[in-house]
Amino acid sequence: MPELTAGRARRRLSEPLLPVPVLALLAVAAVALEHRVLGWAAVGALAGYALSGSV
Repeated sequence: MPELTAGRARRRLSEPLLPVPVLALLAVAAVALEHRVLGWAAVGALAGYALSGSV
């Protein structure tokens, strides 16, 4: 099994394929469950991720 180096881990975390859908689903689920603060936090995380240049 190949070793997971810091560079590989960083690339996987910066790949928008995983974090964007997860944050979007978290935002929708939080609003559906009437957790407004968590919903806005997830929307803020999406905005921060997009503005950071990772996308």
